[in-house]
Amino acid sequence: MKTCAVCGNDIQDRERVCPFCRSPQSSRAATGSTTSRQERIRTVNLKKGLPRVDDALRTLHHELTNARAGRVKVIRLIHGYGSTGTGGKIKHAVQQELASLARSGQIKMSVVGDDYAASDPGKELRSRYPELARSSRTDFGNPGITFVEL
Repeated sequence: MKTCAVCGNDIQDRERVCPFCRSPQSSRAATGSTTSRQERIRTVNLKKGLPRVDDALRTLHHELTNARAGRVKVIRLIHGYGSTGTGGKIKHAVQQELASLARSGQIKMSVVGDDYAASDPGKELRSRYPELARSSRTDFGNPGITFVEL
């Protein structure tokens, strides 16, 4: 199995197009985060393996550290939306943690997927990183993701 770099769902290794979001897939299997040599945007799937909240937050901090070291500018976090339809525990914990990190100056900003399409911060983020347009179809209004600018 590999993970779709756009929507974060597990898909078969042989899939060339994600059956969930219809995004083209590379031939290599994705792990928890996608990487490349001069990557500016990284996708991190915090919900992979259905972790507990504390494990997801530990992964978040680990990925933030790795992204800074790799000079990544934006992390696209896949945290899920929760099975209740009102938002899951990981989503709420991640967004609270990101708000705290923004207040302390450890990240520039975060934009929740719900507000990504219409909000001024979402528009600013897309204007600074035009490569985000590649996944706009699956990202706009997506309550299961959050963007973090480092």
